[in-house]
Amino acid sequence: MQELKKLQRRPFLLPLLLPLFLVIAAVSIGVWVLDARGNTVVIVLRAAEVEPGETPDPNLSLAGRERAARLARSWAQGASQKDAPQKIDAIFALDTRRAQQTVTPLAEALGLPINVSPASNWGELLERLQRDHRGQVLLLAAHPAEAASAVKELADAGVAIGDSDYDAMYVIFLPRIARTRLLTLHY
Repeated sequence: MQELKKLQRRPFLLPLLLPLFLVIAAVSIGVWVLDARGNTVVIVLRAAEVEPGETPDPNLSLAGRERAARLARSWAQGASQKDAPQKIDAIFALDTRRAQQTVTPLAEALGLPINVSPASNWGELLERLQRDHRGQVLLLAAHPAEAASAVKELADAGVAIGDSDYDAMYVIFLPRIARTRLLTLHY
C-alpha cells in the first residue's frame, strides 16, 4: 500500500495556474500600454532676457528675441522630420509681454495660439492642464517664480531658477499610473 501511495500522482497545478498567469500578464501589458499613451508632457520655460530699465512689463531684449527665435527654429526643425516626436499641442504663457514674446515665434511656426493666463490664476491653470489636457504635449512660459511653482506643483520637485537661467527648460512627464519624471535641459 505504501508503494501505491508513492506512485500516486499529485495534482498538477500548471494547467490551472497558467491561464491565471496569462490573464495577469495581459492585463499588466494593457495597463502599461494605456498608461504610455496617456502621458501628458509639460515643458516649462523661463521667459527670455528683457531690456534693461525700470519698466514693469519690459519687452524682450535682442538676446531674448534671439533665444525665442532659436527655440522656434530648433523645435520646427525637429517637428518637420518624418519620424519626429509628437509636436506641441498647446502653448500657455503668463500675461506679461516677455512671457508671450518668448513663445510667439514658436507659436507662429507651429500655427498655434498662445493661451494667456494671469499670474493670479497660475495654480488653477496647472490643475486644469492636468485635468483637461491628458495625453498632450504642452508648453508653459513664465517668470522664474511661476516656472518654479509649476515644476513644484506638477513634478513635486523644488527647482531654483536663478536670475541668469534664461536657457532652463523643464520637461515633466505626467503618466496616469507610473511616477512623474522631471528632465532638466538647457537650450
